[in-house]
Amino acid sequence: MKIVILYIALIGVLTGCANMNGIDQTERAPLLTAAQVGAQKQNIAWPIERWWQRYQDEELTQLIEQALASSPDVRVTQARLAQAVAWVDQREAMQGPELDAQLTAQRKRYAEQYDAGAPLAGHYGSTLLVGTELRYTFDFWGEQRAALQAALGEAAARSAEVQEARLVLSSRLAANWFELGRLLAAKRLMQEALAVRVHTLNLVEKRVRAGLDTETELKQAQGDLPATERNIAKLEAQIRLQRNALTALAGLPVGALGDAAPQSLYAPAQILPAMVPAELLGRRPDVVASRWRVEAAAHDVEVAKAEFYPNISLRAFFGFAKQSTSVGLSDWLHAGSRMYGIEPAFSLPIFDAGRLRARLRTRQAELDEAVELYNHTLLSAVHEVAEQMISLEALVPQREAQTQTLAARQAAYEVATRQYQSGLTDYLNVLSAQDALLYEKQQQLDIAVQAQSLSVALIRALGGGFDGADIETNFVGM
Repeated sequence: MKIVILYIALIGVLTGCANMNGIDQTERAPLLTAAQVGAQKQNIAWPIERWWQRYQDEELTQLIEQALASSPDVRVTQARLAQAVAWVDQREAMQGPELDAQLTAQRKRYAEQYDAGAPLAGHYGSTLLVGTELRYTFDFWGEQRAALQAALGEAAARSAEVQEARLVLSSRLAANWFELGRLLAAKRLMQEALAVRVHTLNLVEKRVRAGLDTETELKQAQGDLPATERNIAKLEAQIRLQRNALTALAGLPVGALGDAAPQSLYAPAQILPAMVPAELLGRRPDVVASRWRVEAAAHDVEVAKAEFYPNISLRAFFGFAKQSTSVGLSDWLHAGSRMYGIEPAFSLPIFDAGRLRARLRTRQAELDEAVELYNHTLLSAVHEVAEQMISLEALVPQREAQTQTLAARQAAYEVATRQYQSGLTDYLNVLSAQDALLYEKQQQLDIAVQAQSLSVALIRALGGGFDGADIETNFVGM
């Protein structure tokens, strides 16, 4: 009992020798709140998890889901998550006791002048040690608990990064898929325009021969033809490049897409939020990952602080040990060969040339860095949502105006066709009206694809159906 009291008193004296002054950080970079970045609470229609199904394109759905299952980028993030989860398991295991079994056996001849004397001197002898050892480190200052929480925070961040990689991949695939549709539709319109200009050139040649047009009109008609052919060739090259980009994104072999093409330029109606929603903080995987990294960094600071306090551990052992000239187990496993004991240990850093304080300052600086990265990510996310909302709102009057313009060009073409059929005008006017109509169809096509791309961009900005509450459920309760 006296030894225990002396041991406790000695711990108290040594603890008093340690310098804990200044280990608490007085200032810390603040985390931005939803209100500070202009986000407000409101009920909105968040994207669904498989948001690409809204576009009603089976080939797009198949392409995205195949890519998500085989993409190297996604698999890299999944491997990193597996590493983080394994580290959590390791940290959790470090909080428990360790139990080892030991067996050591030796057979040798002792020298005649061996200091052990009889009966070993000048004879063969055996040494056998059999035992178990229990070790446990007490976590009075919360170092192991903080280390586990830091590991959990890192695992949660990497889980969010898996979802971020999936969202980036799926949104890029969708945007590139719609761009492929635009290029294919533009090529079809350009081929129609080529047919119109071939017909126009034939008519102008006839009118020149009849003396109704001059060489100026003929040269103009001839110049339009190669320019259109050049545009078609450019579109064909862009289509091939776009297909190649899609196969690269999806992790597919070159040429795997074949002649696959978007089924339509359908863009589902998008109900825009009135303001940037405050719930965005838990709906964007990149924001959630940054927030968990702040949590992990904060716990790393706690680990660094705990290193200033005493480390107290306990070792207990029990076993049998003996040196003998015989080899029978009966000579070893008896009461006289037993050994056991308890060995408490205490260590305290008193002088380390500033190593612990430097490590603590490093962890505190890393925490400040994590906070600022979170603030930057949050600000970028809020502005990204706002930018897509503004762009989609601005597109509404453009689409309405373009619809009216296209209707007017369609009506002009129909009037020119009826007049030609009635003999009131020549066919050149019909071709001119058709050429103007094709131009407006190209403008409508560009706006339709822009609406699709902006729709995907807004879904991406809103988190693509991700919900950070799932990660909190998986990791906080561990």
